[in-house]
Amino acid sequence: SFPLPAQNDEGLLPDTTSIQNISGVKERKIEINGYVKDLVTISIPTLNGNWLFDNQIHNRVNVDYAASSWFSINIEARNRIFFGNSLQQNLDFAEQVNETLDYIRLGGIVARQNSYLIHSVIDRANLRISKGKWQSTIGKQRINWSKSYVWNPNDLFNAYSFFDFDYEERRGTDAVLVKYNLGSLSSIELASNIDGIFNETIIAANYRVNIQAYDFQFLAGKYKTDIAIGTGWAGQIKGAGFKGEITYFQPYEDNATNPTLVGNISFDYYFPNTLNFRLEIIANTNPLENSGIQFLIEPVSAKGLINNYISSFVAVGYDITSLIQANLNSIWNIDDGSVFFNPTINISLNENTDLLIALQIFMGKKHSLYDGLGSFVFTRLKWSF
Repeated sequence: SFPLPAQNDEGLLPDTTSIQNISGVKERKIEINGYVKDLVTISIPTLNGNWLFDNQIHNRVNVDYAASSWFSINIEARNRIFFGNSLQQNLDFAEQVNETLDYIRLGGIVARQNSYLIHSVIDRANLRISKGKWQSTIGKQRINWSKSYVWNPNDLFNAYSFFDFDYEERRGTDAVLVKYNLGSLSSIELASNIDGIFNETIIAANYRVNIQAYDFQFLAGKYKTDIAIGTGWAGQIKGAGFKGEITYFQPYEDNATNPTLVGNISFDYYFPNTLNFRLEIIANTNPLENSGIQFLIEPVSAKGLINNYISSFVAVGYDITSLIQANLNSIWNIDDGSVFFNPTINISLNENTDLLIALQIFMGKKHSLYDGLGSFVFTRLKWSF
């Protein structure tokens, strides 16, 4: 990994073309990092059913180039090789892997045979300009307006699914983002995605400010076929983290569906011995009407984060040693009583290598959201560079 030059007090990169080290050699302006992962998945529909075994080799390469004190370029590529039972038995597997919400597609399926599939995409490719209090990013990027951990109704551009744990960087979008720093703790952001269909465009502004040690944000704009207004906050109550997001979606077309209000609150607390707890509750006045398997496969949106009216998330974590972290995550869909359990153990093998063991267990009565999804066992070995 090649380090970028340090930032100055204004958060700007110095002009590295004029900076030299003691030996007289110019400092590097390129940072390259990434990882290689091997993810083994066992799908268990029922204990007596046919188990599916799948493997995914996942490589990511991130490149940042600081061209000058005010201009930089970011390019990130995601390369994956799939093989296993799902590729051979699921006729829609390639289509699901290749599905994207990007307006400009950079990549796709490289090779496909009966026994393997190779997929490669560039999911970040943007230019970043910084001058004084102004900052702008143009191109494929992640616009992260979320405050919460599991559900993110303020994340108009890049809402993500908690179940997709292997995509740490989260989905991005083709967009233009302009930010103006009003002060050290306040700013205004204006963003728009790029899409050829007007009803798929998102144009929104976000005002952030700190009041009484709380970070607040207020957002408004056009969200596809809705007018969206929302707010979010992050602070503490007696040492416990307190966060929340609320967004109201009002359709602007005459024949549109009913308005939708999505909101969540979360609390988290960390003890000195590393034991930690997290609670999050979300409500949606107009939930989606698709099945559990569709909900797991298809991309989520800020307007349709859950398939029911109320869901709760409870998690407990503990560092068994400094190198071994254990967590138990759970979701309870209050409408139909379906439950999700997600125990995980992460082991740091050395400075750059981690082993993750995780289970995803879906349980629910007949016709409930998680009915028929079964369970999944994951083992993932990750080497970062």
